[in-house]
Amino acid sequence: MAVRRALMSLVLAGLVTTTACGPSGGEPKSAAPKQKVDQRLHDLLPAKIKKSGRLAVAQGNNYPPLVFLDSDNKTVIGMEPDLMKAIGEVLGVKIDFSQTSFDSLIAGVHAHRYDLAIQAMLDKPERREHITFVDYFKTSSSVLVHAQDATKIGSLGDLCGKSVAVEQGTAQVDDAKAQSDTCRKAGKPTVKTLVFPDTVGCIQALSTSRADAFVGGTPTVVYHAGQSGGKLKEVGKPYRYLPYGILVDKQDTALVKAVQGALSELMRNGTYRKILKTWKLSSGALDRATVNGGAA
Repeated sequence: MAVRRALMSLVLAGLVTTTACGPSGGEPKSAAPKQKVDQRLHDLLPAKIKKSGRLAVAQGNNYPPLVFLDSDNKTVIGMEPDLMKAIGEVLGVKIDFSQTSFDSLIAGVHAHRYDLAIQAMLDKPERREHITFVDYFKTSSSVLVHAQDATKIGSLGDLCGKSVAVEQGTAQVDDAKAQSDTCRKAGKPTVKTLVFPDTVGCIQALSTSRADAFVGGTPTVVYHAGQSGGKLKEVGKPYRYLPYGILVDKQDTALVKAVQGALSELMRNGTYRKILKTWKLSSGALDRATVNGGAA
């Protein structure tokens, strides 16, 4: 087994550089048209935002194709930055992006370090104590494995005794723990959960065979499978369909209405679907901008 893993690390060495360190170039650029300011929605913004003309937005940088670094390793690109820029144009404000970790988003918005946050966060009821979600994309979770293991691992139920990479703070951490408990109760080896601060670490662990599988959002699982040149494969059926939501502090009801209204306008004028099409995410399009639309 040690020899096999050593050989696998060598075989996949090239994969680490392409999937763990960002795209290799030629990534699409937004085709979103410039938006007209909606004065009614602009007037809903809190006074401090209208005065500064700027909206502080927290985001990640390692969850392609939703958000990730371009080939220069500096420019943040993806569906989510494009969507937020367009929302800012409708509201008549500039977007100031800040990169932060996934598990600090809710606290950061609730403490008003950021006005909004967006980073592939599932709109789950248990997250709504301090946060309101404006939903912008429907998604699911999936399992990614080495292609040669696809006949042995086909779902969460096949992960007993396996090492599984998940991103810190995500719903998939809970999924891995729940599956480990299920394995234990069935008298099987538990799941070894490897938690990383971002998806880069997860994919690197899988690529070097430190992990047997990566469990993450379906869009990023599909992206990394496509980038791997056939070395990695999505297996089984996606599970738990929920929307991703833009995070707004629960008390900022006017800001919720402004963001929801701006997103609704982008859906109405076709810009929303153009952005999703650019990033090959059309299958996740919502018909309307819901608030806290994730089912219990």
